[in-house]
Parts: sequence; structure tokens; C-alpha cells
Amino acid sequence: MLELTDHNYQSVPSNLREEHIAIEWFEAGRSLIKRNTSADTPTQLSRRFAKYLQDGQIVYQNQELFVRIVIRPCVCMVLRTHDAVVIGCFCFDVGNRHLPVFSVDDNAFAVAYDARLYEALSSKFKGLISLEQAKLIPVKALHQF
Repeated sequence: MLELTDHNYQSVPSNLREEHIAIEWFEAGRSLIKRNTSADTPTQLSRRFAKYLQDGQIVYQNQELFVRIVIRPCVCMVLRTHDAVVIGCFCFDVGNRHLPVFSVDDNAFAVAYDARLYEALSSKFKGLISLEQAKLIPVKALHQF
């Protein structure tokens, strides 16, 4: 079993084999993840240096391989608009359910799919809400100041 920590290697020689550990968006803040890599190598990843694991982060490297974190895309409810008032209402409605809102593109905001919330949001924001596959990246979550 490979014992990994959340190092962030910046440069990797091109001759190394790449393996990845796929995680869900809500696992990025976990302090311990036990998972097999894409090549079935058992790993135990301890998060020690940062608040969240990042998509594409290289957490391990030796003479043969490197291991990269991949955050899986999930079904999301996405609001696309340039209207700040609509964005504010969307964030308020989602925030009342204590769900994180993520910025996914310019003027596009997403939240993980929830059937009841989707019905409520799609009726309130007619034509502005769609279901899409998206990566919810922790550093792109909107935070209260």
C-alpha cells in the first residue's frame, strides 16, 4: 500500500507512468482516503498541508510513477445568467438549504443535483436552470465573508 500525503508536486518527468485517484467533490476535504489508483494500486492518502485536495494535484512521485488527484464530474443544477439579482436569489435559495454553490464558468453557478431542489429552482428560474455534468472544484466554491 502506498502511503501518500497531499504534497503538490509541480514538475514531473515525462518518462513516468501516470496513475490517478478519482474522488467525488465532497471528498476533497477528507483527512484520510483509502482508495485504489486507476492501475489498482492500493493507497492511503492523508491530507495534511491544505484544506482541500485539488483536481489535477500530484500527490506522489517516485522513479516509476506519479499519482494525480482527479475530481469526478457529477450531475449539477447550473444557473447561467448575467443578472446579479437573479444570481443573488439563486445563492440565497440554495444557501438556505446549506448547500455549497460553485462558480463553474463565467456567469455560471452550480450546485450538486437534488431532485426536490431542482423542481423548486427550475420553476422559480424558468429557462435559466439546466442539468449538466460539471466538476465541482473546492476552490471555486462561493464563500460567505
